[in-house]
Amino acid sequence: MHHNDSKKHYRLRRYVPDTPLANLIEQYWLVNWQLKNGQEHVQRNLPDPNFHLTFDGLGVKLIGPVSKVYQYPMAASGFVIGVKFNAGALNVLLDGPASDYVDKELSASKYFGSGVIDIFETRADGMTDEMIVSALNKFLVRFVEPVTAKQTQVAVLLDCIKNSGEIYTVAQLAQRADLSVRTLQRLFNQYIGLSPKWLLRKYRLHDALDELEANTLTMVELATQLEYTDQSHLIRDFKDMLGMSPAQYLSDRYAPEKSRS
Repeated sequence: MHHNDSKKHYRLRRYVPDTPLANLIEQYWLVNWQLKNGQEHVQRNLPDPNFHLTFDGLGVKLIGPVSKVYQYPMAASGFVIGVKFNAGALNVLLDGPASDYVDKELSASKYFGSGVIDIFETRADGMTDEMIVSALNKFLVRFVEPVTAKQTQVAVLLDCIKNSGEIYTVAQLAQRADLSVRTLQRLFNQYIGLSPKWLLRKYRLHDALDELEANTLTMVELATQLEYTDQSHLIRDFKDMLGMSPAQYLSDRYAPEKSRS
C-alpha cells in the first residue's frame, strides 16, 4: 500500500522464471533494505490470492492465500526472497482445497522437501540475484506438473476478473464462463481458496486505490465509475478489505515516518 511513497525504504526486484516453470511460477521477488539508525518502516501489503514461498533469514515458509492486509516490519538492514506461484498451480501438492490454506503459514519442507531450506540459506553467502534465481529455477523445476483443464479454466477466469473491466458480479462472471454460480464457486474454492465475489471486490479496490492516489475523483464519482450502487457500499468494501476507510487511507499516507505504512 502507498507503494509510490513506500518504495523509497527498500529495493524490490522481480524476475520471471525459466520457460519450463512458467505454468508453476508467476515471478521471483527479492527485497533488500538498509534503513538509517533508529528508522523503522512497516510495509503493509494488499491481500493476495497466490501462494508464496519466502525466506527472510529466520526461516523458509509457504504462505497461503491472504484475505486481509498484512504487515512486514523493516528496521536496520534485511532481505526477503520470495517465489510467487501462479494461482491454482500448487493444487497437486496440497492435502486439500486451497481454501484450507487461506491466511496460513506452512512448513515449506513439508511440501518441497528439506532441500528447499538449503537453497534459500545459500543467500547468506552473498549470492547475486542472478545466482539466486538460477538456483531456484533448478530446484523448483522438479515440481512442475502438466497443467490440467481445470487449472487453465481457473486461470482464464482469474485473468477475466483482473483485466476485463466489465465484470462486477459473480453472475456476470458465471455467464461469461458459461458455468453455474455454484460450479464457479467450487472451482475457486478448490484452486484459489478465495471466492469469486471476494476477488471481484479486491480488484475493484485496486482501481479505487489508484484513483485515490491520483486524487482526481470524488467518492461519489469513484463509486459510480466502479459500478457501486452508492459510495457507502464502496466505503464498506474498503473497510472490510483494507481495515480502514478511504479517508483514513489518505490520512495514513501523510502520517509521521515511524507510524507510516
